[in-house]
Amino acid sequence: MSANKRGSGMFSYFNVGLFGGQTNFNNTPAVQRERYIHAMLERNIAELAVNRFKWDGLPDSVDPRFLEVALLTNGLVVWYWDDAFNKLLAVKASSTGYVNFQDQPTAFTVVGPGLKTNGIESAGKGFNAGKYLAAYIPSVHAEAADRQRKAIPMWPNYFRQSELDIIQIYASRLATIERTLEINSKNARRTKILKTTADTQLSVVNANRQIDEGIEAVQVTGAMRDGDFVEALDLGINPDSYDKLSILRTRWWNECMGLLGIDNANQDKKERLVAAEVGANDTQTDSMRFVNLNARKIALEQINDVFGDKLDNEITVEFNVEVEAQAQQVAAMSGVNQEGANNADVHAGA
Repeated sequence: MSANKRGSGMFSYFNVGLFGGQTNFNNTPAVQRERYIHAMLERNIAELAVNRFKWDGLPDSVDPRFLEVALLTNGLVVWYWDDAFNKLLAVKASSTGYVNFQDQPTAFTVVGPGLKTNGIESAGKGFNAGKYLAAYIPSVHAEAADRQRKAIPMWPNYFRQSELDIIQIYASRLATIERTLEINSKNARRTKILKTTADTQLSVVNANRQIDEGIEAVQVTGAMRDGDFVEALDLGINPDSYDKLSILRTRWWNECMGLLGIDNANQDKKERLVAAEVGANDTQTDSMRFVNLNARKIALEQINDVFGDKLDNEITVEFNVEVEAQAQQVAAMSGVNQEGANNADVHAGA
């Protein structure tokens, strides 16, 4: 894939990890293969991340998909009442100016297509209009008429940081170990390679090709008929490494899911999990889950308080427990070992 063909949409946010430092000298089929695996894992984990929360009561002017994607990639969504559209909008923005003594931005700049500035719509004109919004601060803006003209920020967590680093780091780890398993699986067809001279190189290449194709009888011609011309080098393939790498891959996947607040049990134990082990895992998962959920709920409390009289329903958000079943399906399709399926009844009992 050339440097000028790097995809679009969500894929563009992962270009640094996938294409950083790419040159004509490292753009080989082996490198491309690992990049494809990396891209697949990043996309799958990102899909799980943006489906973690279930929104209820959103007006038709707020898209839950855009909301979660913007929180993941931009790290900030600003809610405000747009007089031009007469609707509550949730859009991407960046903090502008200084912050107050509570580390709250006092203003935001909204940039995006289709915005109206001074009554002029920018859509279709080849540029994006910037919109300057003052921030809503509960301790300052007490009057209803004043605070409804302000913007309310929604952050993904208390530290106001995107979780793309979690996705990129673990996708890179999993892609490396996945590629290692692929290479070892292919090398298991022949645990030795042939060392030969330039005179017998073509014969050796043909013999290796026949082995790869699964041909039962390998034709040995030319100088290869004399065994003295060929020396076998042991690759040192250890069959036990497959199980160990699979277990490590499962642990890394579970770590990633845990950091995203998605339930995961220790699947690499062959025996049944005890209730205490499951409970300890659930406690850690719930802690990470509330890291992201609480930040959204705090913003919703202000949104419902400020704009409640203009909305038909109260807006609520909860963790989407269905995403945990999706995570297990993605893990199975991605090759993550799901050993110990009988742990489910113990987990349910706990």
